[in-house]
Amino acid sequence: MNVISQVIILFIVAMVGALCRHNGYLSDSVIHSLTQIVINITAPCLVLYNMQRDFSRELLAGFLQTMFLTMVFILLSIAVGLAVYRKRPHERRAVLADLLGFSNCGFMGYPIILAVNPDWMIYAVAYNVGFAFLSWTVGISILGGKEAASLKRAALNPNVIASALGFALFCLQLRWPAVLSDTLDMLGGLTTPLTMLLIGTRIYGIHTKDLKDVDYHTSALLRLVLLPLAVMLITRLLPVSPAVRGTLVLLTAMPMGTMVSMQAELYGGDTVFAARACAWSTLLSMVTIPLVAMML
Repeated sequence: MNVISQVIILFIVAMVGALCRHNGYLSDSVIHSLTQIVINITAPCLVLYNMQRDFSRELLAGFLQTMFLTMVFILLSIAVGLAVYRKRPHERRAVLADLLGFSNCGFMGYPIILAVNPDWMIYAVAYNVGFAFLSWTVGISILGGKEAASLKRAALNPNVIASALGFALFCLQLRWPAVLSDTLDMLGGLTTPLTMLLIGTRIYGIHTKDLKDVDYHTSALLRLVLLPLAVMLITRLLPVSPAVRGTLVLLTAMPMGTMVSMQAELYGGDTVFAARACAWSTLLSMVTIPLVAMML
């Protein structure tokens, strides 16, 4: 299945989520519970299942390369945000910087990578490891100061734990028993539909009157178009494989990460703007993601 078809399917599922929100099937409490299930159960299962690969030095080098470059590009994106929006109030500027740095690389990124090339999934896991580490250290320190940074929360993130375990099993060439592997596959398979239903509830909250603020549009342009193009150009100058390059570009091209809006609520950022910006960029990404994918 090509990327355009996959994006259309994701969009339809998201619209079902929006309809469920409209009809009251997905209340705030249900949304919160489903989010916890995805973050703590289904996404880690997806990671553990997809890390079951035959070991090779090429895969190992690509994994480490992807993780390193992910952190470099995220930090550069944050720096761009801090520079471009330097005149905004701190609450808005901090959120904008984090929204540019941290994409929805897990929730939307995993199904897109699986649609493009399932063999790239191991590199998507590497991207998310770098993402999680910086999100709970640099990301929240921008929002709430250095005292808010938490190496412990980064290390105890369920997806980081799953990635570390999956990586260890990959290096040691240990495999899950067939029954457990099938269980991980089944639970991990719930990640995409549940995620898109949840994203649909955010899209439902978009109102045209809320989009008069130019920051919604400039940040979406940066997040969805300019930053992925920059990553594409830079990686073409580096000695990286097409798989690593494709993974970095596609996951950079994902819409703004919903994690930022959650962290903004905890550490004093502009939560309303963060939530609406995530929803707006998600809606626009249904058009931009296929265009970026076709340029790889």
